[in-house]
Amino acid sequence: MAGTIFINYRKDDSRWNSLALYNELQKYFTKEQLFKDFNTILPGDDFVKSIEKALQQCDVLLVVIGPGWLHMKDEAGNRRLDDPDDFVRLEISTALSRDIKVVPVLIDNTPMPKELELPENMRLLYRRQFVEIDNTRFEDDVRNLAEAIKKVLPTQTNAHQQRQQKEQENVRLDQRQQSVDMKGPSFQKPSNNLLLAILAVIVCLPLGVVSLMSSNKVDNLWASGKYSEAISESSKAKNWAIFGYIAIVVIYVLYALAIAGTEGMN
Repeated sequence: MAGTIFINYRKDDSRWNSLALYNELQKYFTKEQLFKDFNTILPGDDFVKSIEKALQQCDVLLVVIGPGWLHMKDEAGNRRLDDPDDFVRLEISTALSRDIKVVPVLIDNTPMPKELELPENMRLLYRRQFVEIDNTRFEDDVRNLAEAIKKVLPTQTNAHQQRQQKEQENVRLDQRQQSVDMKGPSFQKPSNNLLLAILAVIVCLPLGVVSLMSSNKVDNLWASGKYSEAISESSKAKNWAIFGYIAIVVIYVLYALAIAGTEGMN
């Protein structure tokens, strides 16, 4: 997809206007590019994680604001926007925190909410340029909105490149965090067990060579940031050396028993 559009709205405030907007936008975008909040969360899903996942794929968030949007209350008489777990608030605040293009869409002559009327983590919404959609010029207003959206949506190539860049950045962040964690007190540089490996070569050449090969990899792997692999090779070097020692002891014991058996027969 060249870009995705997430439609945020409150059902009791603008259900039918949002549905009409969704249908009209299909003239300009594919259905796969349009997300509605009520079909992105499935029964049993963690709604916070579901919202975050949907917004990870979002390039533009349309916030549909009707007459009751700002002051609508729940069954207990509390304003819904004041609830930190309110879907509408979660979606908008998450998009704002990720610097997604957020567009307030005002319907039915609704004025733009003032900054101090919004929860603290939503106040940046006040600074976003809004668009107005009037029922008397609905198709023209939606067409103008679609043209504006197309200007900010990434092209197919750019979208792919941006996704790759995000994935690479996530990998770098994971590696950086792993580097910090692995260099903590409980993750010191492992021993290369070189001395054990050399002695193993002397006493039992085949197993000693395997131990020595692992030993030689430890320092280079650690220096290149491959900490788990370095720890693994350190363990292999030690284990193969021990196997070599055990093997030579077993050989000597068997040899001694064989000699003793021969002398007894004589």
